[in-house]
Amino acid sequence: KMSMFKPASVRTYAPTPRSNQHYPNRHQRRSISTAVPLPIRPPNVERSNSELLFYSLKPVSPVALRELLEFGSTSDHSPYTQLLAAQFLHHELPIRLAHMVRDLKRLPHGLPDMKSIRGVIHLYEQSFWRLRELPYPKSSQDEAAFTELLQDIIDKHTNVQIAISQGIKQLMETKAAANVFDFSELLDRFYMSRISIRMLMSQHIALHSKREGYIGIIQKECRILEVAEDAAEDASRLCQDQYGVAPALEILGKKDLTFPYVPQHLYYVLFELLKNSMRAVVEYHGNHLLDLPKVELIIAEGDKDVAIKLSDRGGGITRPGVKNIWTYSYTTAPHTISSEDMLDMVPPMAGFGYGLPLSRLYARYFGGDLEVMSMDGFGTDAYIHLSKLGDINEQL
Repeated sequence: KMSMFKPASVRTYAPTPRSNQHYPNRHQRRSISTAVPLPIRPPNVERSNSELLFYSLKPVSPVALRELLEFGSTSDHSPYTQLLAAQFLHHELPIRLAHMVRDLKRLPHGLPDMKSIRGVIHLYEQSFWRLRELPYPKSSQDEAAFTELLQDIIDKHTNVQIAISQGIKQLMETKAAANVFDFSELLDRFYMSRISIRMLMSQHIALHSKREGYIGIIQKECRILEVAEDAAEDASRLCQDQYGVAPALEILGKKDLTFPYVPQHLYYVLFELLKNSMRAVVEYHGNHLLDLPKVELIIAEGDKDVAIKLSDRGGGITRPGVKNIWTYSYTTAPHTISSEDMLDMVPPMAGFGYGLPLSRLYARYFGGDLEVMSMDGFGTDAYIHLSKLGDINEQL
C-alpha cells in the first residue's frame, strides 16, 4: 500500500523503513553526487554574480493558500490561466532562488566551502539560470516547456536536505566552534524558502491533471482523521521494524473535521510527531510490554484555527532538552547519524535531528504553528495549530 499523502516531493524527508512493500525502494534514491550536480557557470561570471545579487535584493510576493485554491478553482485546466500562472512563476521563482543562494553563501564557519554545501549552492545557481534563460511564456507551448522544467528542477533538488545535513555534520565533526553555534535561524529561513518554492512548483504542475477532491496539491476537504491514520500506520510499521512492537494510537475529538489544506504537509508533521512519540513510549517502558500506553491524538476546531494535540507517556524530555529540540541536528535519540552514514543506509527511527524543526516550518508556512511541552519523567504534548480559513500569506 502506498500512502496517498506522500508524493515524491514530500516523501523525500520521511524515513524509509526496511519494508519495501510499503515504502519506495530505498535503492531507487539518487546519491548526493547525482542529485546535486555541479553546473557550468555562465560565460560572464561577473555578470552572473551581479544578476544573482540583483534578484536576491528583490522582494518576494507571498501568496495565501486561499488564493492558490481560488485561482486553481477558476482555471478548470484552462490554457489561459495556466499561462498566467507560468508567467507569475517565471518572475517569482528566480527571486526566491536568488534569495536562497545568497542565504547559503552567508552561512558562517566556512560552511559554504564544504563540498556538499558547495554542490547545493551550484545546484540553486543552475536552477536560477535555467529559469532566467527560458523565454517568458507567451503560448501554450511555452507554458508546457516551462512546466517540464519545473518538474526537472524538483527532481534534481530531491536530496538537498540530506546534502545540507551532511555538510553541517561534517563541519561539527571537524570544527569545534561550529558545535556551539546555533544554525537554526539561518536554516529556518533557507528551508522555509525551499518549502515555498516546492509548493508553488508542485501546485502549478498538479493543476495540469485532475484529481478528485483536489485543486492542484491542495485538498478541498482535507480530513485530519485520514491523514493521522495514514501517518500512524507508517510510523507504527517503522517502530515495529525497529523495536518489534509499537504503541496504539487513540484518536479523539472532532473526527469528521475537514478544511482546505495540503495533506502532504500535514502528513509530514504528524508522521514526525507520531514517530517520536512511539519511539519514546517503547524506549521508556520497554519493548517487552504487551500493553504499552497509547499515544493520544485530539482534534479540535476553533473559529479561525484547527488544533491537534498529540500526547504520549514516553517519559518526557528534560528542561534543557526542550530548549534544544528546535535546533537542527539535535536529537533525543541515544545514537545519531554520522555524516559518513547518511548516503548508504536505511534511515532509523530517530537520530537525524531535522524532524521537529522542519515540522514546525511546515506548520508555520501558511500561518500555523507547532509547540511542544514536556513533563520529564512522564510524557510529552505537542500542539499543532493550522489556519482554517487559508487567508494567511506564506510566512517567508
